[in-house]
Amino acid sequence: MTEEMTRYYARRAREYERVYTLPAWQMGIAEVRRRVLAAFAGRRVFEVACGTGYWTELIAGVGTSIHATDVNEETLTLARGRPYPRGNATFAVHDAYTRASASSTWNAGFAGLWLSHVDATRMEQFVDAFHSPLVPGAIAIAFDERDDPTRTVRGMRMDDATGNRYEARRLENGEHYEIVKNFIDEPRLCRALARHARNLQYDDLGRFWIATWEAT
Repeated sequence: MTEEMTRYYARRAREYERVYTLPAWQMGIAEVRRRVLAAFAGRRVFEVACGTGYWTELIAGVGTSIHATDVNEETLTLARGRPYPRGNATFAVHDAYTRASASSTWNAGFAGLWLSHVDATRMEQFVDAFHSPLVPGAIAIAFDERDDPTRTVRGMRMDDATGNRYEARRLENGEHYEIVKNFIDEPRLCRALARHARNLQYDDLGRFWIATWEAT
């Protein structure tokens, strides 16, 4: 993640979850939630880029355990502050592009609303790092936004040299940032996961896509 994106998500921490109240998101998010909770019941889950812990809390309610990571201490502080009555959630500051230092112990992996922010030139590095703590056969799920025609975008630009798409973002305090926002279609995801996944299923949910696979 670029330094600008890291600053953006740190400063946006208190605003982040408002996206989950968007009317246009409700049907798609409900279906994602249903699939995630069904797949991770009884699983030991590794979560990358957990942000403020919206999905961490939900998964902790059905999984055996969840280890949630993020590069920002600001968002992790909010994630840690959520209720985990089963005491089965752990947290760590971790760069999504860095391989896990511990041996493989997790039989599930989750990346929610993250792949669109992965630098196109570092996708292979991220995919390798994401799978590094997963045992062979682990169930992995990723979901993100699609390039929906109703989506409003301000200040979009493409960088042909890197293949990245960028969007301008403004926080409530008036600060402006430019962040990577790539839309990952099925062929692009298949190429990225070619060495790490089997039985990949990619589904179009309208505003979102969701993919499930087994780690090799």
